[in-house]
Amino acid sequence: MEHSMNFLLVFGIGTALLGLVFVILALVGRRRHDTVGNWPTVFGKVLAATVQRFQPRPEQKAEVRYTPLITYTYEVAGQSFAGQKLDFKPHRSYATAIQAEAAVAAYPVGSEVKVTYNPQGPQQAALDPGRPIGYNAELVSGLLLMLVGAVMIVVAVFLPL
Repeated sequence: MEHSMNFLLVFGIGTALLGLVFVILALVGRRRHDTVGNWPTVFGKVLAATVQRFQPRPEQKAEVRYTPLITYTYEVAGQSFAGQKLDFKPHRSYATAIQAEAAVAAYPVGSEVKVTYNPQGPQQAALDPGRPIGYNAELVSGLLLMLVGAVMIVVAVFLPL
């Protein structure tokens, strides 16, 4: 019995620590997003809007993916820049070309777009700063893991069988 209680204690501590990591990552991501939300914007122009087909190698055992690629230019303090980021997340890809084409259709070639850029490094820019990926899910998951870990610790310490 003591062996199972020790396991429960160690597993509870590990679960609570994993939950803490999730919470910290969620809060750091939220803070980073809040900072990006204060970055300045300028108007730019779409130069190209295409869909790139990604065919994995046969040994990868993965599906074909389609990625929208938008190229735009913008100017900050008299200096021209070019960008391809839609947002500050990893490039989105889709299972079908139709989905990727729908994303590209929102940015017709020659159209004017609002570009959010980093005032410390204007080459870092995106068309849609967006919301942090999975912020609420990551935060709630972390809190639940911490709660489950705390319950396991309490059971192992105060309710030995």
